[in-house]
Amino acid sequence: MNEQTYYCVTSTFHDSGRVTAAITMTQICSIKPESHMTSTRDRDIYTDWYDNFADAQKAVAEARAECSY
Repeated sequence: MNEQTYYCVTSTFHDSGRVTAAITMTQICSIKPESHMTSTRDRDIYTDWYDNFADAQKAVAEARAECSY
C-alpha cells in the first residue's frame, strides 16, 4: 500500500460561542486515521483528518467563521 500524508484539524466549539481551530498534526500512513468527537462540560472537540493540506486549511477557516461571540 502507498503511504500518504494526512492532516488533522482540531476544532473546539465552546458553549460561550468561542471557536478555535488549527491543523494540529500530520501522520504518514496507508490508511486514513479516524476522525472523532469529544464532548466535555463546556465544549465539543472535533478531530478531523484530511488527505490534503488545502482541504485542512479550508476546514480551519470554516470552523473559525462559526465563532458566535
